[in-house]
Amino acid sequence: MNTMQQHLTDQLTTALSPMHLEVINESNNHSGPATESHFKLVVVSDYFADLKLIDRHRFINQLFKEELNHIHALAMHTYTPNEWQMKNGAPNSPQCAGGSKF
Repeated sequence: MNTMQQHLTDQLTTALSPMHLEVINESNNHSGPATESHFKLVVVSDYFADLKLIDRHRFINQLFKEELNHIHALAMHTYTPNEWQMKNGAPNSPQCAGGSKF
């Protein structure tokens, strides 16, 4: 069975040939019954070299146009290889502010 996490990974790999990719299912950190509803993406790709941050996010939103009907939250951290080297990692996700999980 293909999970949403694997699907996102496959699509990003095909579309961007990333040098680093993390697709993290953070659904267990949030309230509610959905098990694949919150994801964090960390994508490092040369494809982003000539794109502004907003255009990188628009590209991913378009790539996952259909999937976003089923995903509640998608955190995107998009970097060029040089940016990734300077940042040395993506920021931690914030705690869930809603529901009764925490």
